Parts: sequence; C-alpha cells; structure tokens
Amino acid sequence: MAALVLVTAFMAAALPRTVDAYEDAALRDTLRQASLPDRSVSATAEVPYTAVAAGDVTDPFPARDLAAAETAFLKVVRPPLTLDPAQAVLGVRNAEPVPASDPGLPRPTSSLDPRATLVAQPGLGTYARVVSGRLPGGTTRAGEVEAVLSARTAQVLGLRTGSAVHLPTTSGSPLTVRVTGIVTPRSPGSAFWSAEPDLRSPTLLTVPGPSGADPAYYWHFSALISQEASGVVLGLAGGARLYWHHPVDVGTVTAHDVPALRDRLASLSSGPDSTRLRSLTGIPGISVTQNGLASLLGPFEREREAASPMVLVATLGVGAVAGVVLLMAGGLAAARRRSEVQWLRVRGGSRAALVMRLLGETAPIVLPSAAAGTALALLVVPAGRYGTSIAAGAVVAVVAALALPVRALVLSGRFGLQEREDLAEARPSRRRTVAELTVAVVVTAAVAALRRRGTADGGVDALTASAPVLVAVVAALVLLRLYPLPLRLLARPTARLRGSVLHLGLARAGRTSSAAMLPLVALLVALAVTSFGGSVLAGVETGRDRAAVRQVGADARIDSLTTLPAGLAEHVRKVAGVRATTSVRIETGLSTIPAGTSYDLVVVDPEKYAALVSATGIGEPFPARALVGGGDGVLPAIVSPRLAQQFRKSDAIVQAYSGPTPVRAVAVQDVTPAVTGRDFVIVSAAAMTRAHADKPAYLLAPTTLFATGPTVDGRGLNALARQSGKGLTLTLRAQERTGFTGSALQTGARRVYLAAVAGAIGYSVLALLLSLLHNAPQRKALLARLRTMGMTSRQRQWLAVLETLPQVLLGALGGILVSLATVSLLRPAVDLTALAFSSRASGADISGTVLRTDPASLLLPAAGLVVLAGVVLAVQAWLTGRRGEGTELRMGERS
Repeated sequence: MAALVLVTAFMAAALPRTVDAYEDAALRDTLRQASLPDRSVSATAEVPYTAVAAGDVTDPFPARDLAAAETAFLKVVRPPLTLDPAQAVLGVRNAEPVPASDPGLPRPTSSLDPRATLVAQPGLGTYARVVSGRLPGGTTRAGEVEAVLSARTAQVLGLRTGSAVHLPTTSGSPLTVRVTGIVTPRSPGSAFWSAEPDLRSPTLLTVPGPSGADPAYYWHFSALISQEASGVVLGLAGGARLYWHHPVDVGTVTAHDVPALRDRLASLSSGPDSTRLRSLTGIPGISVTQNGLASLLGPFEREREAASPMVLVATLGVGAVAGVVLLMAGGLAAARRRSEVQWLRVRGGSRAALVMRLLGETAPIVLPSAAAGTALALLVVPAGRYGTSIAAGAVVAVVAALALPVRALVLSGRFGLQEREDLAEARPSRRRTVAELTVAVVVTAAVAALRRRGTADGGVDALTASAPVLVAVVAALVLLRLYPLPLRLLARPTARLRGSVLHLGLARAGRTSSAAMLPLVALLVALAVTSFGGSVLAGVETGRDRAAVRQVGADARIDSLTTLPAGLAEHVRKVAGVRATTSVRIETGLSTIPAGTSYDLVVVDPEKYAALVSATGIGEPFPARALVGGGDGVLPAIVSPRLAQQFRKSDAIVQAYSGPTPVRAVAVQDVTPAVTGRDFVIVSAAAMTRAHADKPAYLLAPTTLFATGPTVDGRGLNALARQSGKGLTLTLRAQERTGFTGSALQTGARRVYLAAVAGAIGYSVLALLLSLLHNAPQRKALLARLRTMGMTSRQRQWLAVLETLPQVLLGALGGILVSLATVSLLRPAVDLTALAFSSRASGADISGTVLRTDPASLLLPAAGLVVLAGVVLAVQAWLTGRRGEGTELRMGERS
C-alpha cells in the first residue's frame, strides 16, 4: 500500500506540473522566436507640428520628461503582465517618413525618392560604436541638424561623414541633415537597435503601381539625432511621435496566465488602465499598442485549447484506473479482515470506533507515502503551479486512507449466515439493480447528446473526454450481468467429459467473488483509454498524411516554369521507389467571362490520370471515359462544382495559352490531385492537341510531373531535377508531411498522453495481479490437494489458467468491444483538425480529420493482459508443485 500510494501521489502531483512545464516552454519559445516589436508593449503619443521652425534649438522633449512618463507607465502595468525594464526603449521620431530629394541617393524606381525618419533615443553613446566622425550634437544653426547613420545605411545610400541630406519641412525651407559620423551597433540584437524599424539598415519598400503596372520600390532609412535636437521633427510633415517600447519579460510569462494577460493588454489599450495612464503621465494623447503581442497570444491560446483534450482524456482515464486500484486494494484488505471486523462489531464496537481504528492503521502508512510522492514530484518537475499538485496528492491520500475503513464498515453490517457471493450464483439486490440502470441511462443520454451535438462546439470537452471511462463502467456492469450465463451453459456439458480439468476450471471460475467488479472496471477503463488515444493518434496521423498528399498531389511532384524537359518521365521512373509517373499540363490564372471566377486548366492523359487518382486516393474515381470524344469541336471537360454551375446553361470558352477552346462540362468532381484549393477544368491532352494542331508544340507540352511510390527516393529526384535543367521545382510528400508536424504544445500533449496511457496500462496490470494474488493462498491449497489426489503438474497448470481465464477474457474482449463502441459513438462528436494541425498549416486541406480505429492499440494491450495472466497462473502452479503439500495445505488453512 505504501508503494502504491507513493507512485500514485507522484503521478497525480507530477501530471499538472508537467503540463504547465511544456506549455510554459512552448509559450516562451514562441515569444523568443518573435521579433522584439512583436513581443513588446508600446506606448505612443502623437504631437502635431507647430509654428516651431525646423532649426529651433529649443528642447520640447527633454529626456527627463520621457523618463517620467516611463516611470508612470510601469506603475500602471500589473501582473501577470511583467516587462523587462533593462530592455525598455524610449525616444522621439517624426510621425511620417519624409522624402529626401538629393540627386545622389539610390532610387530602385526612378520616380520615387528615398524616405527618411529622424530618431532621437537617449543612450546613443552607450549602444553605438563610432566608426568614423563623431556623435551628433544639438542643432548648430537654423535649418540644420546633425545625425549619424549606421554603417549599413551609409553603404546602401552612398553617404559618408560630412554628407548632407535635405528633407522638406512644413515651413517650405528644407531641413539639412548633416552626417557627422558612421556608427555600428555594439549589440545588434538589443532593443535599442530593434525596437524601431530600419535603425541598423535601410529597407526596400513598395507602393502599388498604376492599374496593371508593377509595384514601385523605394528605400526607407533612419538617421539618429541628439536628444537635445529632437524638436526639429516638429517641423516635418506629420509632426512628432513619442514612443516607449517595453519588451515582455519572457522568463516570467506562463501559459496559465495567458487569458489574464490578454485582459491586461486590453485594459491598457482601451480600458481602465488606459485612462489611468493618461492621468499619471499628463499626456492626453498617449495610447498603448499591443497588436504584436496579442497576435502571438491569440494563436497560442487556440493551439493550447486544441492540444488540451488529449491531456484531459489521459488525465481522466489514468485517474479513474488509479482510483479503482486504490479502492480495490482497500476492498481486498477489508475482505481479508471481514471476520475480524464482524467480531469487533459483535463485541460492542461502534461504527465510528471501527472507522477510527482502521483509519488509525492506514493513515500512518498512507499519509507519509502520499506526502513523499508529492514532494518527489515537486522536486523532479520544478516548473508549474504548486496548488494543483498538492491538491492532487491530497486526494490520493484521502482515497487511499478511506478505502479500507469504508469498505470494512459496509461489510461489518452483514451478520448471520454468510451467503455465497459467487458471480454465477449471486443475485444482485434491487438497490444495486436500480443504481446500475441509473448509471446506464445517464451515460446513454450523455453519449446521445454528444452525437447530436457533433463538432459544432469544437473539439473535445470534459464530457467527451470522460466518455471512454463512462462507457467502460457501463460495459463492466453489463458484462458482469452476462458473465454467469455462459458459465451456467457450459457447466453441465463439461461435467459429462472424462477429464476433470475443464469442469473444475469452469466451476472455480463460477465461484469467483462478485468483488471482481473493480478489477474488471480497471481493465476496461485502461483498455478503453488506450484504444481511444490510439484512435486519436491514428486520426491525427491519417489526417496529416491525407493533407500532405492533397497538397502535393502525389508522392513527388516536379513543376516547370515553362515545359518539362524531354525524357524526364523516363528518367524519373528509373529512380528508386518510383512506381508510376503522370505528366500533365497546368495553366493557372485563367478566369471565366463575365463572372470572373479564377480557375486552372489541367490537360491530362485520362487513363494515366485516373491511375494517379486511384493511387493517391484524392477525390472520387476519375471518369476517364467521360473525356473521350469532342468530335463536334467542343471538348468534354471535368470541372469543379462552382464552375459546373456557370457552365450549366451552355458551353464555355477556355482562354488557353494555345488559343480559345470551347468546353462542355460532362462531370463534376470536388477535388483533383493537380490543383489544390482552386477551381479547375480538366480536358484530354489528345483532344486538346487535335483542337490546336496548328499551334507550336511547346504550348501543349506538359508542365508538371507526378510520381507515386511508397518509398520514393527524394535525394535521387532532387539530383535528377537539378541535372535536368533550370526552372524545375521538386515537392515531396514527405517534406510536406514534416511541415504538418505538431507544434511544441501538441508534441508536449502527446508525450504526456503516452505517459498517462502507460500509467493506465501499468495500473490495469497491477489490478490484475492484485486480483490473482488475493486468491493465491486458496488456489495454492487447492492445487496441493489435487496433487495429493494424483493430478499431474501440467493438469494443475491448466486448471489454474482455466480458473481465471474466463474473467480475464471477459475483460479483454469487453475492452475491445468498449473501444470499438467508444470510437464509433464519439466519431461524429470529435473533430481532430485543431489537434492535428497548428495555425501555421492554414493553407493546407485539413478537413476530415476524425477518429480512426487503430488495430494495434485495440488488440495488443488486451492480448498482453491475457498472456500475462496465463503466465502468472502457470508459474504459480509450477511453484506450488515444487513445495511440499503439507506446507501448502497448512498455509491454506491459515489463510
């Protein structure tokens, strides 16, 4: 009992901390990988331009005022939002970039001037190393300001120390920006250089071109000026912008606090904290922007909610099995001490005294073990919350401590002649019958509600996650009701057999105590949880495989910018693992007239393309014969559903590269391997060639090659694509499948689930062993008596196996049936899309990811339990034969 409670308390306390640990690690990894602006909370204030001249030397934005506003901002921030003060950046810049019209500056598009931003950030001398020249000072005279550029900016713009850049002002006279030095960052990754854009290097930006023209490009760069000269930005168009950037302290952020963190950000942006910030800073226009951080926390929270059902299923499953084992251990102990408890009651002991006596015996064992297990979990898993783990350990201690006293209290009330409690002979009371029917009705109603609800409410909730446990409990009730029937039917025929082993085995099986309910429940719950988890994992894997094949269209795909090289298909078929190839022509960017629906034209060999569809399993079987014909000049075509509605009234004209082609829709298919996520028109290559026989061959040549095979050699195909010419792009299904691998949250949830399933299987094995060891003394005594009567060792081994085999088979077969029923019942209620794919896989076809029966997780655990029970019983019978009959018989009398 001490070891059982120690392990159970450790698992109960370690599970929530393990979940917290991988969720926190995933969140912090997400934040660290994001850019510094995206993980920052920024406050800004717009200051409109005034009558201050561009060359005014006054300092309207002193550093002390910016620092005071920074202090006020930190007072408003409340946990769980914690900022990193050492990385805070504050300063002044012009609100809108202004063009620099100097002729020597680079212009990718001749009509667009570079645009400049003047930035004043305190601490320039600390974070910058001067390469040439000196740091800027205050304004020296009206209409001029000193600035420094980063080395990369100076290189791209062709500027050096002493160069000048002229910027337009609102007063009409230009502002001269004199370059006094070139600097390099001391710490390029620091917030000083990363919080504001383009401080380290300029950026090439685009603006939309005229209708039908290409976009126009221009350079944007930043120049650093002195804080004392920051007033010059008021003379530029748009005025000045004050900013305070505060990176989040990544090391203190926890996944559990994400909802509260989002509330804090919303309050700072447009809530009570926003009003308080304006009051403390005295800046009416100050506002907080947190779009970058919110855009990170939102997808993370959705992925966390998608991954949590797997942990929930595992928690409920292993918790139910562990609870059953604890109750079973207490119940078996109470059964062994039944006569002692009854004597205590006969001699005048009260129920309260009996409970306190037994509780005083179990508490000194259970409480220290539970405390040690909980403390060990807190040490082994250092991250996470303490309260949940301590509460879980306390629940284990309470259940383990009360199991024996409560069960003994129930048994102590049964005085007089003790009735038989055999499974084959016992008649359950009306009270038990009503309780079992109530449980069955409630579970049936819950499962029916889940099926009617479907996937409208999202993924797996607490009710869905507990369904395997509930169905297993009902199945155990039903199986225990049906268990006596086959024993009674087989008892009489086996009595007429000449051998005694089978008859004695079935007779002993019928004398199994009705207390075998708990081991059966443990076995059924463990098998149901294991197979349900296997179905979840199988559904996830199948969904990802299906999405990868749907994305590529085959196991490998080679696309060309123009046409495929001659003989490429023959060379690809020689690559290891390739079984078949299919060449098609795909023309993209076509549109219908006048609806303007965009679609792709796919020109195929019908027979080969039908084989490709059959090999990939994408969509319905391809009707190759439907594309044969077109003698009247109109080509039969297979189209997507939306195009079918537009082509329904009359024939359509496809503006192919080879010329206008009339087509007639003869069949409709939802999806096709050659096109993903777009509408399509599929026609025969032979018919297309006949319709445009006068056109050049390259206008009809294939552009895409599909290769199928279970073990396609990706390296060989890649080398072949490089050798065959330029403009070839290879896409492998295996690479796309790797891209669908779950995020850190999903990976962590899967590991926790597998560990919990292993724990559930371990508890089920323990329940089986406890039930076998409980009857071991009586079994050994029986085998010893039979040995004295001349029964051979092999017969005794078979008898020991047959005695318990019906119950173990009942649990194994019941577990398989429960698993099949659970998967079938819950398939409409569970959508695994969010669990199988992260938010980064939005472009893939991720629909239809549902539960799928996994034969391995369905059969292997059940078979393993049956084999284990048979081995244990056979070994026990063999060991009995090696000891003296007198010793075994005396032990049987004492037991």
